[in-house]
Amino acid sequence: MSLGEFKRGRRLSPFWYGLRSLIILLILLPLAYAQSVDWFSAGIVKTELNVSSDIILKDVGVSPYVDYLQADVIFVPQNSLFQAVRSFESNPSSVVANDRARFTWVRPDVNRLPFGYRAVVEVANNAPRVSGKIPFPIRTSGFEKYLEPTEHIDSTNAAVIGQAHKLAEGEDDLFIVVSKTAVWVKNNIEYNLSTLTAEVSQSASWVLENRYGVCDELTSLFIAMLRALKIPARFVSGVAYTDSPQFPGGWGAHGWAEVYFPGVGWVPFDPTFGQFGWIDPGHIKLKESFDPQEPTTKFEWKARDVKVEVHDLDISALRIGTQGVVPFEVKFTASPLRSRVGFGSYNAIVLDVENLADYYVGAEFGLSRVTDMDIVGGLNRQAILKPHERQRLFWIVRVKENLDPSYQYELPINVFTARNDTSTASFVSGNWDIVYSLADTQSSVEKLKVTQKDELELACALERDQITTYEGRVDCAVQNLGRKEMSVSVCFESCQDVVVAPGTSAPVSFPVPMQQPGLREITITAKSKQYEKKAVLTLVRLDQPSLSIKNIAVPEEVSYGDIFTLTFVLGRESIAFPHNVTVDVHGGGAAVDLEIGELVVDQDVNIEVRSSQLFVSNPEFKIKVNYQDMHGNNFDAENSVSIRVVGVPWYKRLFGWLTKLF
Repeated sequence: MSLGEFKRGRRLSPFWYGLRSLIILLILLPLAYAQSVDWFSAGIVKTELNVSSDIILKDVGVSPYVDYLQADVIFVPQNSLFQAVRSFESNPSSVVANDRARFTWVRPDVNRLPFGYRAVVEVANNAPRVSGKIPFPIRTSGFEKYLEPTEHIDSTNAAVIGQAHKLAEGEDDLFIVVSKTAVWVKNNIEYNLSTLTAEVSQSASWVLENRYGVCDELTSLFIAMLRALKIPARFVSGVAYTDSPQFPGGWGAHGWAEVYFPGVGWVPFDPTFGQFGWIDPGHIKLKESFDPQEPTTKFEWKARDVKVEVHDLDISALRIGTQGVVPFEVKFTASPLRSRVGFGSYNAIVLDVENLADYYVGAEFGLSRVTDMDIVGGLNRQAILKPHERQRLFWIVRVKENLDPSYQYELPINVFTARNDTSTASFVSGNWDIVYSLADTQSSVEKLKVTQKDELELACALERDQITTYEGRVDCAVQNLGRKEMSVSVCFESCQDVVVAPGTSAPVSFPVPMQQPGLREITITAKSKQYEKKAVLTLVRLDQPSLSIKNIAVPEEVSYGDIFTLTFVLGRESIAFPHNVTVDVHGGGAAVDLEIGELVVDQDVNIEVRSSQLFVSNPEFKIKVNYQDMHGNNFDAENSVSIRVVGVPWYKRLFGWLTKLF
């Protein structure tokens, strides 16, 4: 029986007025792009990721020849605070460093060169959480590049700027502004695969004008509007799992965003999936970029009379297992506005939601369709909840008119989340019940929207969230949203008492001592007789960036002609991130240069060496690393390792000796 063929139900005992009663079955429709319950509730998801492609060499001249060819796959999983690469195997062997896997062919003798990798990745169901109100507009330094427009994120477009400022009007809470923007994109831009036929991704302004796009285009518009508001945001590419019927294989390439919150860090937002301030562990991050169309693979070759053709990356994934359970932070209860309505009547579904967490939570809820009830407007509703905040969400529904008058109907209500948390209720409809109009139902809903709000707000921001001195500063605004004067005690190590007039705010500042480099989580509290608010921020005192070259490993001995692997670890030894890290490895006639970028966590480096390239029997490989601090000052580190090569031809040794003379 198909979903559209549900029978009306079964007979029950008659109600007091003698009519027969029916329970109407639900048509269960998942939230758009949702996943099964274990994806969302699991603490850790382990996934096997396979990425592959082919290079085709076609002869186009009389003497085709390829000296070398190099392919950099800039689409590889990286270690971070919430993602760990447990294994990485490439075929053929590649040089792996930070954001890329480098494949190299020297004088290939075949026309088809397949390449790819297999990785096992663990993703934690976690994200940086915003625990207190951060004032908007924000003040940041060092993130200017994440505010610049790009070809597809055209944040200087007048329409993009206008829509962004319209959504932010009257708002002074950064999390609310960012979430409102994501919710608007989710509800107003149709996810439509038809744009995949285009040669390139459409710009943010195009998506805003045409009101449809795919995930990278929705995300581009979201980022463009944030950059128009001077909020740093970056594009994230990777793969994600979805139950959407548009993706029968489950996994697919996906794009989402990360937004910078001062004192918190980079916080993920996925407007396509309806995930605001978090993402589920079915997301595997492979690349960060300023624009969605930055290439995932780069090629370089030296050849003649040969045409090089490259296939797109083929990506597949398989979940291996899950660990642990993460509870849902939001308590929610569904109920009908009216317990009985007539055929053709309007009614409303009321959803009371409460954030049980000490941090902001963005959540999306869906209402299941019922055969004999129409839903006015979309199926999904979103709630952006402050710590411990309560809200009400509403759906307006209409019972169909052409129901059998000899029956009364029990219409079920099922509200659910993407992780299958549910709340159920029902209401009754009969031919003799009162018929309520749309206007009457909307009026009743407006009355229920009036909720009691806290009269005290605390908004705090660090003067700078990264410092190099012995002391920072936190600036707060104590806001009185009530109608009476309020006495408030604001505390951080010491307390300051302020009296705040109704409808105004009072500034309060505290010094934050930092005796040693490191991270310090600071908590500021504001207490009145009735209310207590808290802000939690992280201040970082930076040191001089430092890294080490450690765990160097090569075989003790190899035979000439063998291929061996030189491995080492770049260890971050400082609180500050080493920036613009580059690696130069050379010795015995072989050399390789690598661009690492920013060193956030310890990075394994694996370099494949063909011993036939070497000119000496006992080559010493020197490893030199150059890097910078956030101000552009240069630093370096060096180390070395030796290996014995058996059977190096005499003419190679002679050539190596001659090269030393010149």
